[in-house]
Amino acid sequence: MDMNHVDKTKNADQLGPGADGTRRRFCQIAIGGTAAVSAAAVGYPVVAFLRLPKSLGPVELMEVPLEELVEGYGYWGEHRGRQIVVIRLGEEIRAFDGTCSHLGCIVRWDSASRMFKCPCHEAKYDDLGNPVSGPVNAPLRRVEFVVDEDVLKIRDFFGQA
Repeated sequence: MDMNHVDKTKNADQLGPGADGTRRRFCQIAIGGTAAVSAAAVGYPVVAFLRLPKSLGPVELMEVPLEELVEGYGYWGEHRGRQIVVIRLGEEIRAFDGTCSHLGCIVRWDSASRMFKCPCHEAKYDDLGNPVSGPVNAPLRRVEFVVDEDVLKIRDFFGQA
């Protein structure tokens, strides 16, 4: 046996006191941290899903002062969990459910072309909510409203203002 040969592999006892414990503690912390991050990554969406959304909380009806409705521009709001867009064209005011009738995406009002456009599939609706192009064949749903003391109030889907 060669006496000049030195064994460079050492076991934990030869490294000194606490060397194996330090490595073991590092592994425990790394595994524990990974488990905590994984639990948070899975748990947060579940908790967020189970929480009561704002739109299902106390009923908030959409009201818009008429002076806030600018000619040709869309005014967006929420009414009972639905996105509503109100447009003013001249003296006429129109309100629509802002959900595309094809895929349920929220449409955008383009004031320059006076059209609603769906960002999901480029469908277009005219200012009356009728389909113009794209894969849609149903119009945007008109939403009823009343004007009371210069405030537009979206009517409840059950007929109440």
